[in-house]
Amino acid sequence: MQSKSRGMGFTLIELLVVVSIIGLLVAILIPTLSKARAAAKATTCTTRLRSIGQGMISYANEYEDVLPPGRMPKPWVVPVEGGMKYRPTFLMMMESQIGIPPFKKPLESKDLVDDDGQPGDRQNYANETYLCPEVPDWVDERNGCFGYNYQFLGNSRLRDPDVPTSYKNWAVFLSRIKSPASCVAVADCMGTAASFSRFQRKPYQDNDWGDSSTGRDRDAWGNEGFNLDPPAVDPANGEMAQMDSPQVRTAVHERHSGKGNVLWLDAHVSPETLQSLGYFVHEDGVVDFGVDADGSVTEANNRFFHVNAENLPWIQY
Repeated sequence: MQSKSRGMGFTLIELLVVVSIIGLLVAILIPTLSKARAAAKATTCTTRLRSIGQGMISYANEYEDVLPPGRMPKPWVVPVEGGMKYRPTFLMMMESQIGIPPFKKPLESKDLVDDDGQPGDRQNYANETYLCPEVPDWVDERNGCFGYNYQFLGNSRLRDPDVPTSYKNWAVFLSRIKSPASCVAVADCMGTAASFSRFQRKPYQDNDWGDSSTGRDRDAWGNEGFNLDPPAVDPANGEMAQMDSPQVRTAVHERHSGKGNVLWLDAHVSPETLQSLGYFVHEDGVVDFGVDADGSVTEANNRFFHVNAENLPWIQY
């Protein structure tokens, strides 16, 4: 009986072998599962960007070939589905074409707050279509996850604050784009953190306190994320997402396994690196302006952002 009992047990060596095999399998499976989750998020992001792209084309078809503006200037209030919206961004402008409302209730004034306590100029997106699953907490419409090629496709900032229609570069017509299939429309955007090294960047901020003055740190991920600056921006004769002196720029965010999802103007989506889009990035992660003091483009290349596929920065004429 004693001999039979010993034969049915496990030795210490056998147990250690089993534990080692389990540990090895876990070590093999965890990276595979992580890659699968990342791939699923990238695919979901691609699907959402395609919906936005189809909405953009529908918007142009409905509004006499005009592409949406980056964001309406102060103090514009625009009629939208469900009411009026104060200073809508390009995404809000396309809500009826996309078919999904971005907010539970659009607000007509920055002095009003919604049911979540957010002011009219900093509402949080309430629908996943307008969010990237890799950064699901980037919900603030100002500090959003998707940036628009506003400089070339719809810079609706005002040249003269006293003239409410003195837009800097809008309206822009879809039919006049030289090559829509190679012109960036919307992409994953890192915000003005692009101007800082990867070691200086702060975590994402939104307006948690319902105060429009919060969530504006220039070195934070996602700041001014709805504006996507092209590779070459002229700090003297042009402008960038955040124009406070000194200016800071935004850039595509390589958040999907080292690449960023890019929606092109013909509504197809592809994963791209900063370099493949023409950005010049320093070793510490800082995205360069790409323009010399004399206004000439140096290391960067704007051909995938420019409406005529030219390597020129947009400047304020």
